[in-house]
Amino acid sequence: MLKIYFIKLLKRLGLLDKINFVLKKRFNERMVLIPFINGIGLSNLVLHKEWLDSMIHIFVKTKNKTFVDVGVNIGQTLLRLKTICPDIKYIGFEPNSTCIAYFQRLTKTNSFTDCIIQNVALSTHVSNLVLEKSLITDSRASLISSLRPNFFTEKEFVLALDYQSFYLEEKIGFVKIDVEGAEYEVLKGMEKAIIKHQPIVVCEVLDSHSAEVLDFTQKRAMLVCELLKSLNYGIIQLHTSKGQFSLISFKKLEIITIKQWTPESAVINDYLFYPKNEEQKVVNKLKGICQI
Repeated sequence: MLKIYFIKLLKRLGLLDKINFVLKKRFNERMVLIPFINGIGLSNLVLHKEWLDSMIHIFVKTKNKTFVDVGVNIGQTLLRLKTICPDIKYIGFEPNSTCIAYFQRLTKTNSFTDCIIQNVALSTHVSNLVLEKSLITDSRASLISSLRPNFFTEKEFVLALDYQSFYLEEKIGFVKIDVEGAEYEVLKGMEKAIIKHQPIVVCEVLDSHSAEVLDFTQKRAMLVCELLKSLNYGIIQLHTSKGQFSLISFKKLEIITIKQWTPESAVINDYLFYPKNEEQKVVNKLKGICQI
């Protein structure tokens, strides 16, 4: 692809982080503009349709309900949402200040409407936390230091808040959570809002980084499972294709079982949490998009 060759050439010449520019991209049958700012933007340019797009198609339709994105990074999920359901209100939370600056440019460049972004982490209460990362927009960055001990090279002090103290009355219909190990804190801080609005939640729960932290990772997964049970929410494990292009299959679980990370983990570490009284409706919708 010519655009990718252009990016590689700029990188080879040492110019990618010195020149700011915008490239066009067709995604979900819509044309979007991808800014490159100080070298940031490639993840959005190479974005491809995947299983999450299908989830948005089948679960995000009601205009008066908000889409909540926890772990925005540089706006990959925003691009999915606004090219499928442009009129849906979006609220995003991202602790990385560099990602926030890029996100704001992405939103403005594309004239996306009804978008709120907060430069905070979501947790159980208002607090100061440390975000560990190795790259300026590191999608693996984590607030849980024991998740990957001695793995990251940089730290950023960030503010955290609990969702329900500020957004309890926001009518949420769908929540996407990608927070590299901090799932329990996010869900606990949304507990009252989840009870009140009964959203569908898509959440990544990673397998263990190493054998040394397997027990730690499993205990954190159990906290999530116990919280969901108290909310009368069910758990469905999603099995996606290689490259995560489509949903292959799914299965209901009582608990999330963690194993040490393998290449297979990349396609089985995403879950759907749903109100149990909506189980049959949710299952039927998932059956409709499975590529078996």
